Amino acid sequence: MIHVSAFVHPSVKIPDSAVVGPWCLVDEGAEIGEGVVLESRVHVYGGVNIKPETHVYDGAVLGAPPQDLKYAGEETRLEIGAHCTIREYCTLNRGTVQGGGCTRVGDQVLIMAYSHIGHDCQIGRGAVIANGCQFGGHVRIGEFATIGGVTAIQQRNQVGAYAFVGGTYKVDRDVPPCTKASGTPIRYCGLNLHALRLHPEEFPEERIRNLEQAYRMLYRSGRPASEVIEELKKGPEHLFQAFFDDHWAGSIVRP
Repeated sequence: MIHVSAFVHPSVKIPDSAVVGPWCLVDEGAEIGEGVVLESRVHVYGGVNIKPETHVYDGAVLGAPPQDLKYAGEETRLEIGAHCTIREYCTLNRGTVQGGGCTRVGDQVLIMAYSHIGHDCQIGRGAVIANGCQFGGHVRIGEFATIGGVTAIQQRNQVGAYAFVGGTYKVDRDVPPCTKASGTPIRYCGLNLHALRLHPEEFPEERIRNLEQAYRMLYRSGRPASEVIEELKKGPEHLFQAFFDDHWAGSIVRP
């Protein structure tokens, strides 16, 4: 259903199961999946692909050009997964050629009101981003991570899978997977056991014990971080291994 006041470019195919609400704009080159709902005054730019059953609330702007001075009008993309919820007045920018050309939001992501997702960000499946978060370009959020409200993440930083970042903080370094982070400056404060135990198939108790041991080695042992990282790479916990192998992973800052 397309509201009479909405404008949808004639080349864009809107499935019968989708809803385009009052005063929405859907530009040439946009792709709208089955069951997508656009509430009022949503602007979907060209180069945006919204997968099925995603719900976008009033005033959101999806796929505006990247806020990067190097951007010279190249065709880039924003991909939004299935079963996502994007609340009021969120802004999600397209990617840049230098950053791979695509900003991606995985399936089942919740982005709460007034949040900004900068160019080339990669948001993992099941992540929760609370109200008023501001992400610079190239930020990565792992699957099932949670970012508290009014938190700013500096460009090119990474929050690992199943991690939790408290509200109102500035994240200026990488946050390892499965950990909790808060404070100014940001500090790590243990494992995010609540999230781990919500996924018992992925995190049986034995694996949680392995993660706790790895965390103690990294942040409580007093040993050189480089030595501990090399030891962890030989151990059973692949989440930490992958994180520290990743060239985006920042330096270890102990609490």
